[in-house]
Amino acid sequence: MKIKLASLTIGATMGAIALTANLSQPSYAQDSTFYCGVSQGVPATIARTPNGNITVIRWVSTYFYEAGYDPQRRCEEVTGRFQTYKNNGTLNYITTGVINSQPVVCVSSTNGGGCKGLLFTLKRGENASRVVQQLFNVRVGASGPLNESSDRVYIDVNKLLNSSPVEKDNSPTSTPTNPAPENKQPLF
Repeated sequence: MKIKLASLTIGATMGAIALTANLSQPSYAQDSTFYCGVSQGVPATIARTPNGNITVIRWVSTYFYEAGYDPQRRCEEVTGRFQTYKNNGTLNYITTGVINSQPVVCVSSTNGGGCKGLLFTLKRGENASRVVQQLFNVRVGASGPLNESSDRVYIDVNKLLNSSPVEKDNSPTSTPTNPAPENKQPLF
């Protein structure tokens, strides 16, 4: 009886220690907010985390300018989507997909899951997986933020924010409040 009680006590103690250790690890994705600011002189989607600001995307392409989407507007709209998806719990992974024959960058709530919300559209014919790797400056690694599943990549947003350097002088240009768009029509 004493052995069972001692085993039960040790098991419960180990479980409590494991739970405490797991809860004490930082989770920047959950504690972050996103805003459109300026990084290195260009519009940028920036995550405000407990440790400081992290530049997620610098908006430099003018490819969609003729459609009315200059870098500033893309920054504002996509940043609003980041915040909306973070708020509704679907911003766990960034991945790729195709909507209306256009390559897109989207969010997924699970590793290996499908697109749950559009972040932004890429140029027709672009290799979305390669663009995502370059855009977020990540590599495949056992403990890194990037996972490859067949021809799609999945970036773990929490790991990305936990492993990215904090930057100084990221000033906000606006705080978008746009709701996330439906997945039916790409806007870019």
